[in-house]
Amino acid sequence: MTENTPEGNSLRLDVLEKVRLSRIRAMEIGVLAIVVAVAVLIRIQPLQYGAYYTAYDPDFQYRATKYVVENGFASWWTWHDMLSWYPLGRDIANSAYPGVPFTGALIYMILNSMGLRVSVFDVGLYFPLLMASLTCILSYYLGKELNGRATGLFAAIFMAINPAFIARSTFGFYDTETIGIFAMVAIGLFFLKSIDEAIPIERRAVYGVLSGLSLGYLYASWGAARYMTGLLALYMLIMLYSGRFQVRHLISYSFTIGVGYLIEFMVPRLGPNALVSLDHLAAFSLVPLMLVYLFVRDKIDVKLVANAAGALILVGVVGIYLLPAVGIDIPITYKFLKVLNPFTSVENALYQSVAENKVIAWASLFQDFGTITILAVAGVYFSVKNQSDKNIYGTVFFVTALYFAGVMARLSQVLAAPACVMGAYGLVEIARPFISASVVEEESRGKKRRKAAFGVNRTLGIAFIALVTLSLTPNIWMGITSADQPTSLANSGIPYMFNGEYPQDWPLALEWMKSNVRDDEVICSWWDYGYWIEAMAGKTTMADGATQSENQIKNIANIMMRPQNESIQLLKQYGADYIVVFVTFNPNNPSQEWPFGDNSKWPQMVLIGGFNMTDFYDYSKYPAAETERFYQSTIARLMYHAADPQYFTQAYASPNGYVLVYKIHYPV
Repeated sequence: MTENTPEGNSLRLDVLEKVRLSRIRAMEIGVLAIVVAVAVLIRIQPLQYGAYYTAYDPDFQYRATKYVVENGFASWWTWHDMLSWYPLGRDIANSAYPGVPFTGALIYMILNSMGLRVSVFDVGLYFPLLMASLTCILSYYLGKELNGRATGLFAAIFMAINPAFIARSTFGFYDTETIGIFAMVAIGLFFLKSIDEAIPIERRAVYGVLSGLSLGYLYASWGAARYMTGLLALYMLIMLYSGRFQVRHLISYSFTIGVGYLIEFMVPRLGPNALVSLDHLAAFSLVPLMLVYLFVRDKIDVKLVANAAGALILVGVVGIYLLPAVGIDIPITYKFLKVLNPFTSVENALYQSVAENKVIAWASLFQDFGTITILAVAGVYFSVKNQSDKNIYGTVFFVTALYFAGVMARLSQVLAAPACVMGAYGLVEIARPFISASVVEEESRGKKRRKAAFGVNRTLGIAFIALVTLSLTPNIWMGITSADQPTSLANSGIPYMFNGEYPQDWPLALEWMKSNVRDDEVICSWWDYGYWIEAMAGKTTMADGATQSENQIKNIANIMMRPQNESIQLLKQYGADYIVVFVTFNPNNPSQEWPFGDNSKWPQMVLIGGFNMTDFYDYSKYPAAETERFYQSTIARLMYHAADPQYFTQAYASPNGYVLVYKIHYPV
């Protein structure tokens, strides 16, 4: 009988191995399905408070998507939006990224071609859930590429519950980060597959192209794409410095930046000018450097080339920190320079007024990542200990992302993917002795003996896993509670409930504007509310979150902070018809103001408008108090119902009196 022959035993073992692998794959698919379900259930919670977009920028993305659907993809290149930044309007193609609107429009067209009648508005609302699910799945594959299936599964789980990622992928957050984080993970996954020494050159090229397509998608969607270019360039320098560099690295890197930059070239906002910027030229220059290395490495001491690569890194770092200190300008915009060098002094008042541009508190960063941060640090330790090309990439990814997240609040989401992947790496490596103990015990049973590995046993292993799970509870709870909030429009930007419901002042005010303000009339407001007024009311505004013209925002600040007789002359230059203010207070005690409206934003207007804060706020008193000049300002008069009827008459007040719309009258 063949069963007892070596061939029969081998065949039986092959069958058993295939069955075992099939069960493992089925379990992985099951776990991933649960992870995706959890990710969606956490992120869909804001729907219970109303179907609105989160924050301000997603409303622009919705309006842009609707425009593309109605006019076609080619219309993007010629769209001059006259609904914003009146009277000049806005050149959309040269000031916005097409990634989100194009993707949303494509999904809308596909769904409707399949007979699913959905609106553009609904596609935008649910789009973040789709991208979050795909990002969790890709995180699994990236973790698996670094350290096996277990690391991949934990990476997906961590991404599903991470508060920093949830904040940028929750229901209604239809903005650039939803694509950006997904593309960052995709670049890492395909790039690591491309440099795998075990695959043939054809597959290496395919993965390199996929990595380049992901990089191009990132450039077409998010300004933080420069980070990934810098990451890849830094990784290549480290490969050169460590002597690990091979032809496969050159092929993968060339395909990635070649395809990525080709797509970037076609993005109007970036185009040819971006390709000759300092960071792009540096990335390009690595290709000839790597070619020279391959040519001379057998002819000269490799350490010489390695030291040259190390010197390049050192010169770049020193230059970024030293040149601004001695008064030499670097050809990098202040926003990106501030990220590279947090000690750079940025005098721009508009930039400083945005909370996301400030340095994040480390306590807040730890609150977002919790135990995952500690596990990620452990993951870095193990990846350095078990050095490989892929592990080095994971280490550089995490360390650089941690640095950038620490210097700017808006970049905390950049840390989400590397922290979760390296945190999973650390968890698996820490747990490996316990897992090994269990395996040895199982194998020994057939021999009627038990043997411990690393001095531990199954009971301790279970206790360890339980302890790690409990340590993640605050992080999980933080993620759930952060998602269980209404969007900023659903609660009118006020996180308090009245009679069991959030205030609807802004939605009702926007509905009033939509019905009562003519299409040829212009609304003046602080720039924060511009996207809401344009997208939800369909009316023309003087400014919005694009900060297209700092000078115009400065003029609006002057309109708000000057006396009414001076403000009316500034408004006359624009021909504005209405002016909107947002004041927040306790409805049960109107004298108790809440810091959510223009009543807390006017100090920003003072600074942006070029005024002295001491003229509006008396710090010599205790407690400090507003001066008479503040109370005579236009915004104070409008907020506190003391407007001069010669210039302003109230046309609308929201139910709680938070949103006030005034009709503007110009003197003859």
